[in-house]
Amino acid sequence: MTTHDLTRTPPPLLRRARLTFFLVAVVAPVVFATVGVITLLVWSPSLPDQVATHWGPSGADAFGPASGYLWILLGVGIGLPALMAVTTLVAVGAHWGGAPRLMGALGAGLAALAMTMTLGSLAIQRDLVDPSAAPTDVPGIGGVIGLSFAALLIVGAAAWAVQPRVHPEPARTLEPRHTVHVAEGERVVWLATTSMPRAAVAALLLLLVGLVALAAFMLGTGVEGGWVVAAVVIVVAVALAATAVFRVRVTPDGFAARALLGWPRVTIPLDEIESARAVDISPFGDFGGWGWRIAVDGRTGIVMRRGSAVEITRRDKRPFIVTIDGAAEAAALLQTYVDHGRATS
Repeated sequence: MTTHDLTRTPPPLLRRARLTFFLVAVVAPVVFATVGVITLLVWSPSLPDQVATHWGPSGADAFGPASGYLWILLGVGIGLPALMAVTTLVAVGAHWGGAPRLMGALGAGLAALAMTMTLGSLAIQRDLVDPSAAPTDVPGIGGVIGLSFAALLIVGAAAWAVQPRVHPEPARTLEPRHTVHVAEGERVVWLATTSMPRAAVAALLLLLVGLVALAAFMLGTGVEGGWVVAAVVIVVAVALAATAVFRVRVTPDGFAARALLGWPRVTIPLDEIESARAVDISPFGDFGGWGWRIAVDGRTGIVMRRGSAVEITRRDKRPFIVTIDGAAEAAALLQTYVDHGRATS
């Protein structure tokens, strides 16, 4: 008899989920982009040589050939959804859940947004003689933006609805390599550190260096928007410093985890814990990514990598999860304290 890994989605349901994901995340964007390209080509004779490509507070303020919209349509309407689809399929593997369903819906919604934004921007400029010479003749873009985001929400909701609802299978429980015994009156503390993979930290640091260089160039040359980029640099730097490394602690008082900066942090008193166990976690499959995450099913956690994690079931709250080496021993110690607390209460 053939059995499947109980920590992963059953094969028949997985095949159905992947098929519908492919239809909404890949096929639907191709259809939207095709409709957009054909419409753009049909409209070409009625479009001016230079069309508005950007609108500011006072109206159209940048112009270019209509072919520029073609690249936006292909890049946002096909390229981005395709990248999201490939990343999702590779990262999730057989551990399907709400996260890939959400990514599929988002891919279809982005394709609808790109098509609506492109065609709407061009539709209001058809039969104009030369918008670049008379910018005030170009209608406002507010209605097109509103319609585009409505398309994103409607198509995204429809794509979410047609995909099967797959509840993640229970994560595989990891057994500690040794039994934890805590004598009466003895105080045992477990301390560890969890951090982002070096490759991820290197990539984020490279991005930060690039943003710093861009901000310095824009501020040094007086380019408009330099302060905005500088603000983004500060936000990214603080976010990286606050979430790259966490200190985790298990004591007789309960569980605690905090970033090196002291925030964000979480403290779970012992009397709020129902149980603790070590599980095997798929970051993308369970949480849709890495970092301090909130899963589609309401679970929260510090998810730094794939592999072992401490899962804490709390009273009147969703479980909290933190990925870390030695999770089995940490969970066993925490469960020991929970059992001792029940025995003395």
